[in-house]
Amino acid sequence: MSIGRPVLFLPGTLCDERIFMPMWKHMNINQRRFVPLQWASSLEDMLALTSDRVLSDEKVHVVGYSMGGFIAAKWASLHAEHVASLTLIGYDGYGLSADEIARRKQMVSLLKNGTFRLDNPQYLSRFVHPTQQQNEDVVGVVQGMGEDLGKNTLLAHTQATTPRENMVNTLAQLALPTGIIAAKDDSIAMYNQLMKMADNIPTATRYTVNNSGHMLPLEQPAQLAELVTSFISA
Repeated sequence: MSIGRPVLFLPGTLCDERIFMPMWKHMNINQRRFVPLQWASSLEDMLALTSDRVLSDEKVHVVGYSMGGFIAAKWASLHAEHVASLTLIGYDGYGLSADEIARRKQMVSLLKNGTFRLDNPQYLSRFVHPTQQQNEDVVGVVQGMGEDLGKNTLLAHTQATTPRENMVNTLAQLALPTGIIAAKDDSIAMYNQLMKMADNIPTATRYTVNNSGHMLPLEQPAQLAELVTSFISA
């Protein structure tokens, strides 16, 4: 199925185009646009990079993954007239939990001290499903993005998007067609939280991805491509 309207993709923390490439192979998009959030050092930069990829007289489908979901929701709240639909993948619109904020503060401190390792198996295991942790197409890509983008990008992304305000009421009031895609075994954006978010957004359509952790664009790219295509083509 060919998608005629432009589709704007926003990546997660410490991610670049590689996060979406496996699912793009399963999609037929006439105008695919990527927002290079890896270039940004502030929330304002992220929103500006998004605006730069949308023309003044058009509407686009906006697809945000994880941190990119937060930026997608923020941008949509400011530019709803340019949004045909909003797809949020692995993003909890209720914001970050107290535990996650504390974890991020500790990570920022370690990054600044130069003692945080991006290839730490414990760090990676939080993001990848146990059945995928030997899959080079998943773990290898995650590690490659981390090595290439580096600690400074992780630090900038973390500081620019911590804390995150609750966007659920805002999304409910926007009344945009909103697809919420949740991985059943995601330990970052918890499945029950995302289903609760869907319950509180009247225009939301919910989708579940099985056998995946937080890195679902890499772990289940074909299934994710099918779900996104189905939603934005409806």
